[in-house]
Amino acid sequence: MKRWTLSDLKAALSCRTELKAWTITTEALKRRERYFMAEEKKPLLDQDRTTEAYTTHIRIAVRKHDADRQGEIHQKLFHDLPLEKQLDEAISAALQTDHESWDYPEKQPSSIEMPQTADPEISEDLDRAADRITARIHTAIAMTSESLFNSAELFVSNHDFEVQSSNGFSHRYAQSRIYLEAAFSYAEKNEQGETQSDEFLTTAWAVDSDSLQVEKLFHESAQAARHSLAVRKPTPGRFHVVVDASVLAMLLHGQIKQLTAVNRYNHLPFLETGSELIPDLTGDALTVTLDPGLRYGADAGQFSDLGVAQHPIRLIEKNKIVASIANPQFAQYEDLPVTPTRGDLVVESGTSSLQELLGSYDQVLEILLFSSLFPDSNRGTFSSEIRLARLHDRKTGAITYIKGGSLSGSIRQNFKGLRLSKERTRHVHFDSERDDAGGQGYQGPAYALLSDVSVAG
Repeated sequence: MKRWTLSDLKAALSCRTELKAWTITTEALKRRERYFMAEEKKPLLDQDRTTEAYTTHIRIAVRKHDADRQGEIHQKLFHDLPLEKQLDEAISAALQTDHESWDYPEKQPSSIEMPQTADPEISEDLDRAADRITARIHTAIAMTSESLFNSAELFVSNHDFEVQSSNGFSHRYAQSRIYLEAAFSYAEKNEQGETQSDEFLTTAWAVDSDSLQVEKLFHESAQAARHSLAVRKPTPGRFHVVVDASVLAMLLHGQIKQLTAVNRYNHLPFLETGSELIPDLTGDALTVTLDPGLRYGADAGQFSDLGVAQHPIRLIEKNKIVASIANPQFAQYEDLPVTPTRGDLVVESGTSSLQELLGSYDQVLEILLFSSLFPDSNRGTFSSEIRLARLHDRKTGAITYIKGGSLSGSIRQNFKGLRLSKERTRHVHFDSERDDAGGQGYQGPAYALLSDVSVAG
């Protein structure tokens, strides 16, 4: 059977009179994957392969007998299967859903220049880009003699996207992505002469190769492995806790959902314009902007998937909510203006250095890595097991490594005494299970001090 094309799909959708609106999103992916193992304490390239894929997704809105209702569905289509049969099945599935009727926006001009979202070296020569990062990996491993290198993974990919909609919107853009993980182990004998060992794995994402901190990642993994044996469990209680940008970014991205018209429509927690993000704040006041124009941003772009022109929007000004986030669908439902919906979070800095944060109280717990962080965007809570941390004692000057136990808290409670660092950094993250999923980006303080956080042993 002849494979159908994008032109075939557009023609077929345009002929379906039962369709009210449609959007097609295609992605052409090319990825270089390299797996490194240890052989005689040196890195060995165990696997090296290139993968390519082309995927097509559609979003359709189907008319129903009641003009105020419509059916909707997102569906992945397969080019090796008959097109008309897949469309029949998608329409049938959409008719089983029930949504308030809404209209696609009219085609809009761009209000910002297209930001650079793809590293030119990755776009032009994927192999050369992978080779360059591989050389940095070898250098980083050679510089970490205190622990044993175990393994590493490197994925370098280029994603070419094309979006077309029934409202006449058409847009092409590319994004590069890099994923790197490093695992080191450390072994020593205890007082009984028994050998103890532990492994420590760290990961990082980047959009461009220059932003990928290879040496820092490998050094931190090796150092953490070295210190992961001389540890104790935390004493239960409440602590002042320092977290890094990766944690702060995840918590803020979750909290920002409470500013969306989606939450308001679904009767989920929603922070109205003019309200305070953190009640009774005594610490640093957060100022947050959603910026789709950052160079190499994780969610940078000129348009949304429905063709809405994007531009920076200030969401929080000195702890006060100053804007909501509303896409065309929920803006119509809630009678709100349509706003930008994509971009990285840009957070204004504080005035304290990391060392000032660590020394600001008698005891401060510095989180080096969580096993996994579980934020609840509706409740505004978070919890995680402590993979490795340092307890800083200001009176004695002692630093004790902590492992195990759990930490839990609430943004609206534990951010009351928030202090942000003056050091700044960028952080990006992508869902590795979905190549077509947008990323989460952050630019702001490298560290934050949270107050009165509950820690269990």
